[in-house]
Amino acid sequence: MINWIKSVLVGISIILFSLEYGEGIRYFQPSTIPVADSTEVITVSIKDSPEGEEIFQAKTSSGTPLHYFMELHTGVCFDNKCRPLKIVVYWNITGRYLGFELLDGEFLSKYDHEPFTQKEYEQLHDLLADPFLPLGNYAFEDLVKNPDQANNSVDGVSGATAKDVLEYVVPGAAYTTHKLWHVVHGPVQQQVMELTEKQLDPNLFTEILKSPDQSDRTWALERLDLLPELNDLLIDELIKILLEDEYFQSYLLLKSLTIEQLESDDFQLQLFKLIGKVDHGIENLIIDQLEEAAHLNPEVVDHSIANLGQMNGPQLVNLLKLYSDHGINSAKLNEALGGMIPHENSFVERQVLQFLEKDDSSPDQ
Repeated sequence: MINWIKSVLVGISIILFSLEYGEGIRYFQPSTIPVADSTEVITVSIKDSPEGEEIFQAKTSSGTPLHYFMELHTGVCFDNKCRPLKIVVYWNITGRYLGFELLDGEFLSKYDHEPFTQKEYEQLHDLLADPFLPLGNYAFEDLVKNPDQANNSVDGVSGATAKDVLEYVVPGAAYTTHKLWHVVHGPVQQQVMELTEKQLDPNLFTEILKSPDQSDRTWALERLDLLPELNDLLIDELIKILLEDEYFQSYLLLKSLTIEQLESDDFQLQLFKLIGKVDHGIENLIIDQLEEAAHLNPEVVDHSIANLGQMNGPQLVNLLKLYSDHGINSAKLNEALGGMIPHENSFVERQVLQFLEKDDSSPDQ
């Protein structure tokens, strides 16, 4: 088994090729962490799945998780005639569907016993890759039009497939499509995600953020709060994402930050330096998060003083709110703000005057 696991090449979208031992049918999407030829891959049994089969994890010799897989043994029945189906289903470390493999001459067939064509394998691969298919809303019996009510077995699949679900299944293979989709997007998927969550550290997190698949990045950003702290490499990657100015990703990132992660003075300063470089909405989110920090890095104040003249009215008002929330009372800041009076924007001028007048105590030097 380890020999063919080592041969997994998941850095391509769809591939069909021969295995080391006999012919094999394999279709894969790009994985978060591709397996290079020189990578030593170790497979370990994790636990039993709800399907009654073992879940395996493939990882490097240094412990970096690569993907998960399960050897599914089930029956596909047509007209009271059944043949066993052995298929290996793969999940990426983020839980998304990665691919499938048929070994030792195994193949998929339709209700008329005709083997799948290459086009039908590709269609199945595309369907399994879509987590939003409405197949989750259908029991198998719902897929088949007028099944034999006297027969409770699955060979009702030989009936005509209901028209409203035809686009969600491979024609003539409703049961196979339905079964595999539910395996891929069912409880096993949640299990493998939880297994990866337990292994998350800043280095693995950084690798996931570099994934070619956007959903992997979203998966990671939603779990940023699982990390007790951030290292320099991860901070750099997070700043790159914010600079992309994609609001949804930036929102997930900033809203997932914890107070503990914001204790980093360097991270605070790098976040603040994005003011003027990103969309106004993202700027507001950055200020909101800095307001939640337990303390504010004095270098943030120093940096703002040097850039007051470049700030527009909304940015300046947000800045004053940030400093009020943290009780900032700096003589240098007050002097710089005083030099902005009078201001061309009367509202901004009032905000500056209120900030300067609200604290009669001697400012910090």
